[in-house]
Amino acid sequence: MDKHRKRILFGFKSVPYPLRADGVAVRYLPIIEYMAQRHEVDLVVISGGAEESPDLDGLRSCCRKIFVLQDPRRSHKNMVTKCKTYADFLLPWTPPLSVVVHDGSMVTRGIVEATRGEHYDAMVWVGGDLLPYLMDALPSMSVGRVIVDFIDSPFLWAIRRKENIFRIQLLDRYERWKTCRWEGEIIREVDRTIYISRVDADAVPSMHNPIGKRYVVPNGINTPLFSVVENVALPSPNIGFLGNMMYPPNVEAVEWLYQEVFAPLRKDYPALTLVVIGRNPTTSIRSLGNHPGVIVTGTVEDIWPYIHAIDVFLFPLHRGAGLKNKILEAMYAGRPVVATKIGNEGINAVEGRDLVLCDTPDDFQREASRLLGSPRERARIGTSAHAFVKENFSWDRILRVYEDLVLGQFRKASKSA
Repeated sequence: MDKHRKRILFGFKSVPYPLRADGVAVRYLPIIEYMAQRHEVDLVVISGGAEESPDLDGLRSCCRKIFVLQDPRRSHKNMVTKCKTYADFLLPWTPPLSVVVHDGSMVTRGIVEATRGEHYDAMVWVGGDLLPYLMDALPSMSVGRVIVDFIDSPFLWAIRRKENIFRIQLLDRYERWKTCRWEGEIIREVDRTIYISRVDADAVPSMHNPIGKRYVVPNGINTPLFSVVENVALPSPNIGFLGNMMYPPNVEAVEWLYQEVFAPLRKDYPALTLVVIGRNPTTSIRSLGNHPGVIVTGTVEDIWPYIHAIDVFLFPLHRGAGLKNKILEAMYAGRPVVATKIGNEGINAVEGRDLVLCDTPDDFQREASRLLGSPRERARIGTSAHAFVKENFSWDRILRVYEDLVLGQFRKASKSA
């Protein structure tokens, strides 16, 4: 093997393929393809079963080896196994319940067995889910450097999560405390951690871990994949939302958008259309498509013709963590975006120049009405948004920084890409 080529092992809780399968695939498929051109790449994937085999086939051309482990979340567990999981949760030094599964030790055994006899210059585990089982496997592995890309901070997610895990509030508070403690412990134990935004990287207070081990690497926009197909013919004027429509924060945002913004605006704009673009819409989102003036696209082969056909994008996101790739895509397409402050986290676009920030229904109604009535203002914000994303979220630059960070060549004082 060329001495400049390193061997890297990536670990995933699901198959990072195809590109828009989920947020992890959007982030990691470009990274895998880039790193595989320059180094030897192996994957450990926790697979859900035979239905994911075609997706694995899509990755084999750029990977040396792919180790497929059985997903413990798919197998039946007896009462004793479940009781052990909940008993362990009560111990303060164990991981939070949100990142473990019943009989997760089978993941540890699978990783150890799959990598036996292999040496890796670097190991990257993606996300917090099932991470405790990698940590248990590490003493039996030959790995030079261990990096965890949390993407979104588990602790920030725990703080902003709307749903309670337990019926008893005290246990939910205990889970949040454990999540903060555990995430800080991981940061101390591994060589480096990566987050998608500065807000996520700073979520765990510095007293719990060294700041110098936390790095920010955002997602990029894969500009060469832009469609040359003509825009879809959508009714105008229209407002749009883009995102995975199984993701609870997106579902809540669209339902809020319909009730608090679209319905009131339609009194002044009877021809206004709400277009919801995104894969796997829930039953509640599909039912919105039965209302006058609402279009729910469901999964589409190519999102770009739809994005370019939207007059104004509205993203009333009130919870969640990380960087919102859907907002980056709308901005790169030159569409004016109205979003909440949470929507702008990790993007850090300039308010009034690159996008418009709102919080209340009245604010969203006012700004949507203003932009719908001014093609010139829409063009001004859209042009600035495109330039901002192109300058700050180019995969070419981000991938080089990521490679240096993972392989230990990152020498800059800055902790951000």
